[in-house]
Amino acid sequence: MKTFTRFGLLIGLILFLTGCSSASVDQIDVYEMENFLDAKANSLISYTDPQDVDLFVNAFKTAKKEPGVVDMAEPDYRVEFGEESYFLWISPDQGAVMNEKDTHTIYSLKKKSAKKIYELVN
Repeated sequence: MKTFTRFGLLIGLILFLTGCSSASVDQIDVYEMENFLDAKANSLISYTDPQDVDLFVNAFKTAKKEPGVVDMAEPDYRVEFGEESYFLWISPDQGAVMNEKDTHTIYSLKKKSAKKIYELVN
């Protein structure tokens, strides 16, 4: 039974990492937001350069889950890639993301990732 459980966990981890890999993402769409529901008119920027795509995917994949339930200010951006959509709060030295499907959990970006994404979207 232990072998089956370990095998199942390994397969699950591989599928999760494969789903998050930048190889399956060709484009990142970023909308500047007015609030949680409305994007600013004509604010869509699409990133297709593989380095830009990798930057977003890796930053989101390595973000650290913060404890507790959150109540956040209006997001700066909505970021869409693949089947996923995230809210993004970003400044030159910090960033946070929230999956639209789980608005009670926030993930902190690494400082280096936040800086690079900030420079890219501003």
